[in-house]
Amino acid sequence: MKDQFLEIRNYINNIGYYNSSENTEYDHYPYRKGVLENFTPKQQDDFVEEVFTWHDHELDFVADCLNFTDYELKGRYESSFVFCECFAKIDNAEYLEYLYDDLVIHVMQRKFFNNDLILSIDDIVNNLYLLMNHLRHEASIDFCLKIINELKE
Repeated sequence: MKDQFLEIRNYINNIGYYNSSENTEYDHYPYRKGVLENFTPKQQDDFVEEVFTWHDHELDFVADCLNFTDYELKGRYESSFVFCECFAKIDNAEYLEYLYDDLVIHVMQRKFFNNDLILSIDDIVNNLYLLMNHLRHEASIDFCLKIINELKE
């Protein structure tokens, strides 16, 4: 199974964000969705745990796929949880800026997570502050603060 995970990781690293071999224009990720569909729930869980060790660029692509396809994982991990955890693990404001608009939707889902899924809230908040240091528009900064307040409730 590790070979399959490495294949996915290599695939992600060999495509560019703007010249992807996948059609992302209409939120369609045929390769990644196809691979996930063929995994058992246990394999999806193993894949998610592997993803959490990946680098910013790779985490961004996984979060993007889960976000824009509304793909629901079949195993222990819920898609919104994985999106939030990917956000928490990214240490690059450029990727965070791309994802933060949809973070609030996924954060709100945390109230419905299985009891054993606990978000890395401190890491998400830290990344929102990191992002706010790079944002130029007051409305964007205010939006980040709104998410932080939502997380503290």
